[in-house]
Amino acid sequence: MHLIAVNLEDPTQQVSVSLPDGGRVRVGRKPESDRSDTAGADGGEPAKLLTVPWNDRLVNRNHSEATRHGDMLKLERLPNLQGRSRPNTFFTNAARDHRVRLEDPFGLSYGQSVVIGNQGTTALYWLRSPADLNKAMRKLVADGLLDRSGQMLSQVGSTRYDDVASLDEYSLRLQLKLIQTELPEKVLSGWSTDAELYNRAAVFLESALPGQRGVGVAFLALEEDDEEGVTYEVLNPDPNMRADFQPSRTLLSQLSLDNPDPEDIRVWSSEIDQPFITAHSLGRKIDWIAAVPVSSAEENAKIHRDALGRLVYLYVETRQASDADAVAFIPFLRLIASLVAGLLAARTRQRVQDRLSAYFSPAIREIIEAGDPAELEPAMSDCSVIFCDRRGHSRHLERARTDAQILSRLRENQSVVGRITQTVFDHDGVVTDFAGDGALALWGWPDWLPASVRHASRAVAAAERMVLDFADLAEFEEEYGRIMSPIRVGVSTGRIAVGRTGPSQQWHISVFGSVVNLGARLERIAKEFRIPVLVSGETVERLQGEPGAQRWRFRRLCLVKPAGFQKSYPIFELILPAAVGGSGATEETVKAYEEALELFLQRDWEGCLAQLGQLPPDDSPGRWLADRARRYLAAPPGPAWEGEIPSLTK
Repeated sequence: MHLIAVNLEDPTQQVSVSLPDGGRVRVGRKPESDRSDTAGADGGEPAKLLTVPWNDRLVNRNHSEATRHGDMLKLERLPNLQGRSRPNTFFTNAARDHRVRLEDPFGLSYGQSVVIGNQGTTALYWLRSPADLNKAMRKLVADGLLDRSGQMLSQVGSTRYDDVASLDEYSLRLQLKLIQTELPEKVLSGWSTDAELYNRAAVFLESALPGQRGVGVAFLALEEDDEEGVTYEVLNPDPNMRADFQPSRTLLSQLSLDNPDPEDIRVWSSEIDQPFITAHSLGRKIDWIAAVPVSSAEENAKIHRDALGRLVYLYVETRQASDADAVAFIPFLRLIASLVAGLLAARTRQRVQDRLSAYFSPAIREIIEAGDPAELEPAMSDCSVIFCDRRGHSRHLERARTDAQILSRLRENQSVVGRITQTVFDHDGVVTDFAGDGALALWGWPDWLPASVRHASRAVAAAERMVLDFADLAEFEEEYGRIMSPIRVGVSTGRIAVGRTGPSQQWHISVFGSVVNLGARLERIAKEFRIPVLVSGETVERLQGEPGAQRWRFRRLCLVKPAGFQKSYPIFELILPAAVGGSGATEETVKAYEEALELFLQRDWEGCLAQLGQLPPDDSPGRWLADRARRYLAAPPGPAWEGEIPSLTK
């Protein structure tokens, strides 16, 4: 005995499976065996799979299961998946207006058949052999479900752009005139949003099809749903659209949304095809309907997708039309759909370029625009990040007393942030965020960019350049007895989560992870040491052996436990000239400080203080460590202390 699935719209499409007594089979578009089926029910054979390969969205991925009991076949829908309704019901295999719902489980006798879904096109036959199917098909013709050629009476025509009939000379001249005189003003100009473009193109077409009346035009965003089939949203808010406008789901169901073809145009014409059996909601006066992909005419072009990723189609129908052949107007519709797709693509490219310009330098933008946008999706990547903040900006802003002073300070700050951004771009970095008076930047992502190699040295070079470039804003401060840099920078290195987040029209680059948080903490901790650049131990370690890295000098400051962290981290000062706000530490100063730090780690607080006494009085890191040594001298840490110094700065 065989269970045979047949496509009623094209009975030449058939799949079958033979079942022994007690055998089971699962039916669906992509059926899967239950894990318990590996050994089979009661230790028997596992369930077979009957896959429906044609496009019938009323057939669920895992729809039903059938079990043979002698000559009878027990048929039952599978349970619903979490968050979804149960698979579509079975109906008697009759004309659609006469189908009767069947409550499962139920039994099929030899020669009987059922249809999946009230409007479905997939029938299941229980027959002794596939050869018996011809007899069953002849019965469908006799019952009026199929025409004499074996095709379902509600079949929708399919055509491709290159095969469409030519326009007559009058129609061609009229449409060329519309394109030359009305299209530029009515469609090409004056729109600022996608919805406005869709609406302008729809209104233009409603009045541009010669000889047609009662034209309804809509741009539809389509997507598949396992339960409802093809779902749609009208994208053009046309106030002139008929209140009862409802696209033909029969026609839309013919579109292959899983594997969309930009040249696949679906057409139904009353003069070519029999009326839709399911067209009661459309009315009887529709003469032709067309679904045209919104896609440019370029080779290898793809169908346009809206902001939610849904495929966009141009849908046109006419009522009370003339006798002109519907197919003759498809080239015109295809032209308009192609034009709309081109305009939308240009707008999308501009949006991407505008968005990329906020994060990437021009050279990197060119590489990214030529590559795959998917490379910007979130991923784990080995990177170096820097946090740069303008020192004292909030204090200066609070001192402003008038509106003019406030705006002047904000403009000045905008200039500072712009200079920081340019420095990042000059060093092939990526700016991911702005925080009023500062910025977050990274190197090493995307990892296929040439600039992703040696990202630690690029980040440190950018931090150094920022301090040097802002030497014109450095000020001598009496409190500290030396020149102070106007900016602070924290640099850290390691694996982070980074990539594009947010909707397609408003996406931005986001970064996550402890390495990112450490970089932010280091920028704040630099305030405690009163130095411009603080670098993580991991960053310094990565610089070992990198070309040109030997030109930098670092001073190991301490093992710090940042606020909110469970771990401690070695941190280093990037030594910069005193003239630009750095400590200007000499080799002797660095040696004396690090010897004092070793005494500090050995709990020799007095020896540490004596060693620090050899440092210049304006050495801020020396002052900082001396303050911590005095605190521990007065209140030593517990026996579990391993040399870390907690920082309360966030």
